[in-house]
Amino acid sequence: MTNNVAPIEPNGNLIKQPTLELHFSQLCYSLKTPVNKSVNQILIDTCGSFLAGRLTAILGQSGAGKSSLLNILAGFKVKDVSGQILLNGQPRELHSFRMMSSYIAQNFVTHGLLTVEETLRVSADLKLPTSTLKQQKQQILDEIVDVLNLQSCRQTLVRDISGGEHKRLSIGIELITNPPIMFFDEPTSGLDSVASYQVMCYLQKLAHQGRIVVCVVHQPSSKLMQLFDDILVLSNGEVLYSGPQCDMLESFKTAGYNCPQYYNPGDFVLEVGSESSNQRCETLISQNKARYDRLQSFMKATPNEQTALIKMTDSTSADLQLIRPTERVDFCVQLRVLLKRHLHIMARDMMAVQLRIIMHIVVALLLGVVYWQIGDDADKVISNVSCLFFIILFVFIGNAMPSILLVLQDSPVFMREYYNGCYSLRAYFISKVMADLPLQLICPTLFLSISYFMTGQPPEFYRFAMSWAICVLTAFIGHFIGVISGTLCELQLSMFIVPAISIPFLLFSGFFIRLRELSWFLRPICDISYFRYIFEGLMRAIYGYDRGQLPCTKDFCFFYSSEKFLKEFDMDGDEFGRDLIILVLMLILLLIGFKISLHVVIKRAI
Repeated sequence: MTNNVAPIEPNGNLIKQPTLELHFSQLCYSLKTPVNKSVNQILIDTCGSFLAGRLTAILGQSGAGKSSLLNILAGFKVKDVSGQILLNGQPRELHSFRMMSSYIAQNFVTHGLLTVEETLRVSADLKLPTSTLKQQKQQILDEIVDVLNLQSCRQTLVRDISGGEHKRLSIGIELITNPPIMFFDEPTSGLDSVASYQVMCYLQKLAHQGRIVVCVVHQPSSKLMQLFDDILVLSNGEVLYSGPQCDMLESFKTAGYNCPQYYNPGDFVLEVGSESSNQRCETLISQNKARYDRLQSFMKATPNEQTALIKMTDSTSADLQLIRPTERVDFCVQLRVLLKRHLHIMARDMMAVQLRIIMHIVVALLLGVVYWQIGDDADKVISNVSCLFFIILFVFIGNAMPSILLVLQDSPVFMREYYNGCYSLRAYFISKVMADLPLQLICPTLFLSISYFMTGQPPEFYRFAMSWAICVLTAFIGHFIGVISGTLCELQLSMFIVPAISIPFLLFSGFFIRLRELSWFLRPICDISYFRYIFEGLMRAIYGYDRGQLPCTKDFCFFYSSEKFLKEFDMDGDEFGRDLIILVLMLILLLIGFKISLHVVIKRAI
C-alpha cells in the first residue's frame, strides 16, 4: 500500500498535490442507550462536502452531533455508521485515509514533563521515515516552531505553557507529516478571544496552503466568522446548510429566516437551529439535500482528471487494523524513542521518582529505629515477624498506589498516539515495562538495605539476597496490579479495587491465622494468595536453611529454635525456591494481564 502522506516542503507548504474533495451523503449514526436499550439517532441522513484550500467550520447547538460527525469523517467512529464517504469521487478506504489525515481532539493530551521541542522531536522520530536525516528533521521542527510562533516557549515544559500555546503545539505535532486533511474538534475551547483568533488564523493559513481543514466551533464571534470560507450548520443531527459562507444567509433567507443587520451570522444560525421543530427548518434541510444532489450530478458530468492520482479501495470492514495507520518507523526505533521518553519523564517527575525514593528511605529509617536490632533476639521473634510483614506491606502498597496515578496520566497520550499509528502495542508494552525497571529495583533495594541491617537481621549475604529477591518481586507484583487496575478503570474505581483485591489475600497470607486453622473450603484461597508465598519466602530467608538456635536475652525463650518457629507457622522445610518460582509465575501472569488490559482499552475505544 502506498503512503498517501503529502511530501514536506521546507517553507511549510504542501508540494503540488491533486485537488482534494471530501464528500459525504446519507450519513447516519445511531447510539444505543445502555439504560433502556433504546436507539438514539445522532446523525440523520446528513450530506455535505469539504474542499481543499478552504477553511470549513461546523456549527450547531450543543448535542447537535458536531463531534460525532467529525469523528466519523476522521475515521475514529466506525460502529453503527451508515452512508457514503467519498474522497475525489472514490469510496474512502479507512487505512489509506488515516495515513493522509490528522485529527486534533478538543482535549489534546501531551506529556507535561517534556519541553515543547522535545514533544515535537518525539513526534518527528515516530512519524517521519527512518531514512529522514537528522538535519532534515531539525529543519522541519524549526519551520513548525516559526510558523506557529512557539519560539518563546521552545524550551519550556508543556505543563507550564499557556492554553493558546498548547493548542498551537497540538497543531505542530500533527504538522510533522504535513497531512493534506486536518480535523479539529473545538480548537478554541478554553481560550480567550485573542488566543482563539490567533489559533483560527493559523488554521486559515494551513487551509489556504491547499489542505482540507475542518473544525468544530461552538460559538464563534463575528470576528472569527470572517475567517471561515465554508460553513456546515447542524441541528439535531441534520444538516441545515453546507456550502460557502457568502451564500449562507441568502439560503436561510429563502427559507424565511432573515438575519438582522449587524448581527453575528454565527449566533443567527445557532438560534435558527434551536428551532428545529419549525417547518421552515425542514425547508433548509431539503434545500441542502437538493444542492448536494446537484453537486453530485456535476461531479459525475465533469470528473476530476486528478482523481486517479489518489487510489482508494472499497472497504466495508470495521476491523481494528483498518482504522489505524501503519507505523512509519521500525520496531527498534519505536522502542528506543519510547524508552528514552519514559525515562526523561520519570527523571523529572517529583511524585514518581524523587518523593517515592525519599519516602522509602524515611520509612526504612523509621522502621529501623522502632525495631532496632530485634532480628537476632529469640525473645522478640514475634515482633520481628511483624517487622517483616510490615516490610512486605509497605513495599507492595508503596509501588501499587503510585502506579495507578502514573498509568492514568500516560493512558490518554498512548491512546492518541497508538490510533495515529505512531507505534505498535508491542513497542509501547515493552518500553513501559523496561522504563519501570530501574525504579522498581532502586526503591525496594534502598528500603531493604537500610531496614535489614538496622533491625538486626542475619548478616549472611545469601539471606540478604533471598530477602532482596522477595522484596523486588513484591514491588513488581504491586506495580503491575496497580498498572492493570489503572489501565482498565478510572481513578476512583482503581483506588478502591487495589485494596479490595489485596486485603483478602493478606488475610490468607499465614500471618493473621495459621493455614492449618482455616476451614477446608477456604484453604484453596491460600494457594492463589501471592502474599502467602511472599511471606513464606521472606520467613524462610530469615529463619530457614539451618539457622539454628537464636540468642536469648531472657531466662526462657519459647522460640529459641528457628526450625521450631517455622514449624509453628506451617513453613517448615527449605522450599524458598518453590516460593520464588510461584511468585515469578504470578508476575508473568500479571505481565500478560497488562498486555490484555491494553487490548481491552483499545477495543473499548472503537
